[in-house]
Amino acid sequence: MKIDIVPFAEAVCQRKLGVHHAIVHCGDDVAAAFHFQPTDRRCEIHSATKSVVGLAAGMAMDEGLFTLETHPAEILSGHVPEGCDPAWQKVNVKHLLTMSSGHNRKLMDGYSLIPGTVNRDDLENKDWVNYTFSQPLDLEPGGKFVYNNSCPHLISRMITQLTGENLIDWLRPRLFDPLEIHNPQWGTDPLGYTCGPGGLMLSAEEYSRIVRLYLHQGQWKGKQLVSREYMAQAVSRQVENAAPEQADRDDASAGYGFYIWRAYRDNAYYLFGWAGQMGIVLPDYDACVTLSSYEFQTQALMDAVWETIVPQLRL
Repeated sequence: MKIDIVPFAEAVCQRKLGVHHAIVHCGDDVAAAFHFQPTDRRCEIHSATKSVVGLAAGMAMDEGLFTLETHPAEILSGHVPEGCDPAWQKVNVKHLLTMSSGHNRKLMDGYSLIPGTVNRDDLENKDWVNYTFSQPLDLEPGGKFVYNNSCPHLISRMITQLTGENLIDWLRPRLFDPLEIHNPQWGTDPLGYTCGPGGLMLSAEEYSRIVRLYLHQGQWKGKQLVSREYMAQAVSRQVENAAPEQADRDDASAGYGFYIWRAYRDNAYYLFGWAGQMGIVLPDYDACVTLSSYEFQTQALMDAVWETIVPQLRL
């Protein structure tokens, strides 16, 4: 199947949206591509990195390292400070994956324009796990979605604690090598551990392989890299991420899975990174759209896809 990408390119230009690369796949075939920049060099996919950590969590569970009910405070007990909020004993892996850890505010922002906000690279405490456990839990774990960069970092460090390998190294034979992502680059925390909330560098084409792995329910070239059972849970609505009266009005409030955002149209879901690093998966049409961008009007990006690309998939 071929997609006419020109209407999308025209919409992006007319609305002055900062898209760098757009790739549409139907199955594993490139149905269309448009490159607004001459080269497709690696750039940070920002918080879409969390969706890669979500894949790692599924692989870890498939290998029996932990379960959705495992308590991170037990695995990472050596980093738990004295006087730690006892509610941490209730927090489990599922709470981390669904951003419902019990915090009532964001932690470890990578970027913030709010005056006085301390970003994660500015923290005096270089042990981000210890820092996370030192923060109070004002909400019941599992009760409310509050976007939180500490959650995926705990997953990353749990895998390292249990395997003795940094997450990027543990994932090489399990994810990067099968997807032929050679010499992956991924930022670290101040102690040198793979950064869970962000920092993975991929070209748009490499990023599209991660997106297609989600489309194929964890299967790549005939090999199941992540179990279908886990993938089905990961992309389903596990927690509400908006007030009931706001749900299903835009694609940022249609529910959240395991580091995956649900869309409110066409049974779709998406990977999302700061400044428009989008991986939109449309399982009903066996298709996905990968966008590399520098654009903060996320809904405008989504709308452009639904106005120009999705109607062609429905034919």
